[in-house]
Amino acid sequence: MKLESKDIINAPLEVVFKLVRDDLEKIVPYLLNIKKIEMKERKEKGDELHLINHWYAKAEIPAIAQKFVKPELFSWKDTAIWKNKEYKVDYKLESFWANDLYSASGTNSFRAVNDKQTELTVSCNVEIYPDKVPGVPKFLMKQVLPAIEGLLTKALAPNLTSLAIGLNEYFKKNS
Repeated sequence: MKLESKDIINAPLEVVFKLVRDDLEKIVPYLLNIKKIEMKERKEKGDELHLINHWYAKAEIPAIAQKFVKPELFSWKDTAIWKNKEYKVDYKLESFWANDLYSASGTNSFRAVNDKQTELTVSCNVEIYPDKVPGVPKFLMKQVLPAIEGLLTKALAPNLTSLAIGLNEYFKKNS
């Protein structure tokens, strides 16, 4: 599935870009279903910044899936390459629980609309492989797979496409 959104952030380009690149944890309270974000690695390479962040989502697991689905399913490693001169970031997301559970990669780009607004474009390709969830017995696969796929979609999609909403809330309360 392809996830895309284009939104206006009511703050200048440099401020928005720096906040998302360097201080992502500050906007956690304004993101729909994220408990926390931890920066794990930061390396500068010329005009690029390589970051690894760990994201921890909030998720309600339906009764049918609780025996097989662990909360770790809703945590992921975000490996990002920030291209400072281009005001964009290329990223890849990986599950902590099962590396082949889904593949997700994309690009977020930032563009000045004017001195006070930034356009944020989020584009991500996500492929979910719920049959790779460890511990689900084969005889229950058909019953449990739709629930697992729905949960993964519910955890990943809003965080990719609602970043702008969280940013606007952050700037509204912190300006």
